[in-house]
Amino acid sequence: MNYKYLFFDLDRTLWDYDANSSSALSMVYDEFKLDRHFSSREDFLKIYNRNNDILWEDYRNGKVMKEDLRIKRFEDTLQAGEIYNRAFSEEIGERYMYITPRLNTLTPHAVETLEYLTRQNYRLYILTNGFLETQKKKMTHSSIDNYFIRIFSSEELGVNKPRREIFHWAVSSIHARKKECLMIGDDADVDIRGAINYGMDNVWFNPGKVRTELRPTYIIQDIGELTSIL
Repeated sequence: MNYKYLFFDLDRTLWDYDANSSSALSMVYDEFKLDRHFSSREDFLKIYNRNNDILWEDYRNGKVMKEDLRIKRFEDTLQAGEIYNRAFSEEIGERYMYITPRLNTLTPHAVETLEYLTRQNYRLYILTNGFLETQKKKMTHSSIDNYFIRIFSSEELGVNKPRREIFHWAVSSIHARKKECLMIGDDADVDIRGAINYGMDNVWFNPGKVRTELRPTYIIQDIGELTSIL
């Protein structure tokens, strides 16, 4: 296929969200002495991740706003440790949001792959449901911002993946045709379903070999496998 324009998801596709978030949460756990309220660091991370996933799903569905998400995920988590203090939740949330985007662990072979695609003259973009300011910081601190022409964030449009509108906005903004574009992402229900519904070819980055009823154009377990497709 004669692809020219590549749209990447960022979190868990290029930027290792799980590793970086876990590191930031561990720092927060130590800094705020949360061991006095939780049985273990692992327990704290497990409760936070569960609450965070629920609230991000609510955010994608328009049930919660950006600032509420940032505070409530910690508020709900701290309540599990019998801490009922919204101001404390806000303080921890702010600290976490300062630390996390400054961490720079990437998925294996991300940089080599971006280098290769740039040499091959592909035009690279980010298409994300993440908050624009935060995503910019992540890319800058992990030194991958220079590979990308633009970040398309759902926050700008007010519409989240997997809705067709955000894919149409990104593609039409660069005056491209669908058949020239390829979406690359890790979330089958968000990145791949959205691309399929819009009619865009796609690559599902699926290192965990998770099953889906969808039929992605391509499936890879390592970002480096893009070099065999492109």
